[in-house]
Amino acid sequence: MLQENLGLKILSLLIAVFVWLQSLLISEQKSVVNLPVALSSIPKNITLDNVPNHIPFNVRGRGLEIIKLKFSRTKVLLDASKIKPGSDILSVSDYTIDLQENIQVEILGPVEQREISVYADVFHQKKVPVELSFADSYTREHFTALNYTIIPEQITISGPKSKVQQIDRVTTEPVSREMLEQREVTLKISPLGSEVSSSEKQVKIYLSTSYITTKIYHNLPLTLPPGKSSIPSSVTVKLSGNSDILQDLKPTELKVSIASQPDEQGFYPVLVELPDTVKLIAVTPQKVRLK
Repeated sequence: MLQENLGLKILSLLIAVFVWLQSLLISEQKSVVNLPVALSSIPKNITLDNVPNHIPFNVRGRGLEIIKLKFSRTKVLLDASKIKPGSDILSVSDYTIDLQENIQVEILGPVEQREISVYADVFHQKKVPVELSFADSYTREHFTALNYTIIPEQITISGPKSKVQQIDRVTTEPVSREMLEQREVTLKISPLGSEVSSSEKQVKIYLSTSYITTKIYHNLPLTLPPGKSSIPSSVTVKLSGNSDILQDLKPTELKVSIASQPDEQGFYPVLVELPDTVKLIAVTPQKVRLK
């Protein structure tokens, strides 16, 4: 008997809740709904900041219709055609709401705000170099000794001028030790913030088995004018470049000569003609005397 009474009470409670919910859904009422904000007619080359994501609106209608509005993608469209760079005021009273035909509610207007403060900036873009990041000093030292190419070496960033001008380079995610053994590495560009975007989200690094090194060439003969000799008669040259290139570069491929005119002390500067792929570090001596 007690269990039967308990069952009847639970059933009565469920029926009461159902009736209450049904009356709530079909009865007309007033409520507040946060509508997403969208801007129209934004002037060219203008970016906006501090724009609210939602604006609360008073609405009236049946409960079921209000629920449909809350779950719909209905947006409040604000006119931004008169926005100028700097702090500006955007009127909330000048709005448009495109309600779906199957949502029968009345939009009464914003709850409180009649205007919102926004910050407008000039849209700007520029190219900046890509800089590699490294997981540790060991990786940096060994990686930079390798011969590698970054594709692309520069990327374009864009956004508010005040933000873009503060950025002079972009960085990648850290290069790890494991990547030293790879011939091709893909690295993501580190985030620049929500307001600044980049033309590329990642870069590729192509690695070569060769590396940058130095090599010394001794006793290189000088090319002199006919009938002339010099003191000393040969020089030593130190070069820097790709290890594969320096390994194949023969002393006979280096052209060492002197300037056409001597300096004030009568010495002739030594000139070294090199391939574009290598760099001159030092020449000893730097000057010679003719005899």
